[in-house]
Amino acid sequence: MFGVLMVLQRSSGGNTAYFLGEVSSGGWWYYFPAVFILKEPLPSLILITLAILIVLFSLIKNFRSSSLKERFFNYLELNFAEFSMLSFVVLYWAYSIKSPLNIGVRHILPTLPLIYILSTEAVKNWVRQKIDLTEGFLKKLFIFSVNIVKTSLKTALIIVLIIWYLLEAFLNAPYFISYFNELGGGTANGYEHVTDSNYDWGQDLKRLAQFADNHKIDKIAVNYFGGGDIYYYLGKNRANDWNSSKGNPKFEGINWLAISINNLQGAIGKLRSGQTRNPEDEYQWLQKIKNPYKPDYRAGTSIFIYKLN
Repeated sequence: MFGVLMVLQRSSGGNTAYFLGEVSSGGWWYYFPAVFILKEPLPSLILITLAILIVLFSLIKNFRSSSLKERFFNYLELNFAEFSMLSFVVLYWAYSIKSPLNIGVRHILPTLPLIYILSTEAVKNWVRQKIDLTEGFLKKLFIFSVNIVKTSLKTALIIVLIIWYLLEAFLNAPYFISYFNELGGGTANGYEHVTDSNYDWGQDLKRLAQFADNHKIDKIAVNYFGGGDIYYYLGKNRANDWNSSKGNPKFEGINWLAISINNLQGAIGKLRSGQTRNPEDEYQWLQKIKNPYKPDYRAGTSIFIYKLN
């Protein structure tokens, strides 16, 4: 309960974030649905959508067979665990959508296992065919053959989606934090839609140190977002903690600049109505000499690197 109270307190305060071209601290009600669609693998989204359609079709088909109240209590009696999971998902998502704390899809992760379980159950029942053996032999044979074909096609679809899902994991390894599906522009371009822990959680600091070693860089200015220590990984004599207001590091004899994409989007992203930002924090000097979205190099996916000479 203490953990739940901490989450409630944290979520009530909001957080300045970049989302779909805007920077705001007020949050967006459609943040979590949109980020879920952009980051959840497409085969998973297809299965979840299929499960929803199956359930809706079943409800419409059986709507007139008995009273709504009677069907609800029958369902509750036979499927209480399923109803409990569904209730948790709905209530959790409702609270998340209402919350102004929009910093990552990770905040709805507790609901994903339940969504997968519910979707799997619906799809399993859809694939499984019930055969009526009370008909005549020829009719039974025909129905049986049709059901075999239907089941085979449905099973093939599920197998294709599972293989696709596995390929997504292999092709995007090891950049799982920055993963975006094809609708979101892929892992390389997901930052265009949303950042923070959806894309940049400071995971590439060690890769930045490796880049500096490989390019024999003796001085580099770093505007880093994350929990790592730039001096630990890069060394106190090589790393310089930087931000936009310090100006061009070239004038300090530093020819390299590294910026975490979360900080960059927060600095140059379009402000939502009512939001303010100091001009000196907008990397205006960098925008005059470079296209910030076309860095010379990248450390992993989340740290943009610019050569200033």
